Amino acid sequence: MNDFAKMTIHELAPIIERREVSPVEVTREVLDRIDALDDRLHAFVTVRHEHALAAARAAEEEIGRGGYRGPLHGVPLGIKDNIAVAGWPTTNASALMTDNITDYDATVVARLRGAGGIIVGKNNLHEWAMGGTCAKSAFGEVHNPWDESRVPGGSSGGSAAAVSASMIFGSVGTDNKGSIRIPASYCGVVGVKPTYGLVSRFGQLPSTSATTDHLGPIAKDVLDAATLLNALAGHDPLDPTSFESAARYYRAGIAEGIAGIRIGVPRNFYFDHAAPEVAEVVNRAISALASAGATVTDITIPSLQYMPLTDPAWINEIRPFLLPYAKRGPQGFADRTVWERVVLGELQRASDVSKALRLRSLIESEFREALHEVDILAMPTNMIPPFPIADAEPGTATAGTPTTLAAPLNLTGMPAVSVPCGFTTDGLPVGLTIAGRHWEDDLVLRVAYACEQATTGGYRPSPID
Repeated sequence: MNDFAKMTIHELAPIIERREVSPVEVTREVLDRIDALDDRLHAFVTVRHEHALAAARAAEEEIGRGGYRGPLHGVPLGIKDNIAVAGWPTTNASALMTDNITDYDATVVARLRGAGGIIVGKNNLHEWAMGGTCAKSAFGEVHNPWDESRVPGGSSGGSAAAVSASMIFGSVGTDNKGSIRIPASYCGVVGVKPTYGLVSRFGQLPSTSATTDHLGPIAKDVLDAATLLNALAGHDPLDPTSFESAARYYRAGIAEGIAGIRIGVPRNFYFDHAAPEVAEVVNRAISALASAGATVTDITIPSLQYMPLTDPAWINEIRPFLLPYAKRGPQGFADRTVWERVVLGELQRASDVSKALRLRSLIESEFREALHEVDILAMPTNMIPPFPIADAEPGTATAGTPTTLAAPLNLTGMPAVSVPCGFTTDGLPVGLTIAGRHWEDDLVLRVAYACEQATTGGYRPSPID
């Protein structure tokens, strides 16, 4: 192998453009890695070898004719398997949906194809995107390429594991309660939850009206994440939650530095729950940002102490969608806790929802107030490092922990990036979350890039090879 697969997009794209390597050669290498590694990781539900190679040949011919489309042209990518790809199964990692063939492309898929990207497969996830471990899927538990005995995080764990193991160059995940950022942190890659409404959710299954769910990229490093966001962002009339906002070129100015940027560190909630080793790595990263010229201030978001009471405010169509299946009993679910959440959701009172929505509004207002005093927030993505898959069982101490720190930023709709910022003494990745004001995704990425350069130096391949 030539190890083209281990490159980043910004390293690979120029040599594809100069025709020093063919998209066909790169795609074959990626498919060989999937064949060699995925029996161990279970990062994919579906892989279409011939489809990918046909798309790679088409890209090679188009580039040869002078029709180079940009940095994603000829680059192999993945799609989380709760996002529609025309003619492919979209399963939500559920045995109930194994025969669900979608007959259209989600908007994000269409935009990646339009940029010349090659879709090689659909990534595994926590069943119904309703868990933070990926230990429960009808297609096998997903393993972390940094330590195969540990969880990759969820629910976009297959996407993060595949990117980390260089089986693809990037993927599109979904994020509700942290489902992009949690696995990105656990797998040592970059995950972006864009401003709510910036990236279309049309084609995300099951169809939802959630005001907390986002689609965004998972990539090897911040430059690649910005490149993918360039292709994904923009208004979509097919998505009623899509905003008429001007998408930006997210790589512009990304390396300009952070001198004078005001960074707030919420010490309550985030550090109250963080394991000492995680807090130590994160604090070193925050100190590195200060050394790079940022002004760092400790702040407080008081109402985060009541986060568990917001649960009724996470309103979407998933529970009524699943209710007919749940009435048949738990046997159709890989994760019994999903079945339990659907059933218990029927007992939720309107008054509980109303109170939870008021609390959500209070939390949102406190975040907005904080961002009047600072430009950026920085905090741990996860409270603990990736933990053993065996400890993801219901009733164990770590079973419900992954979503705890990530969830508040879904309530606010603010842009947030999880960027690797160091490692534990066991060599496991730790992620730092950088968040900012609505529509300032470019500034968030700029600070994330500064963090990356000051800590890990960029993408570090997982040790799976």
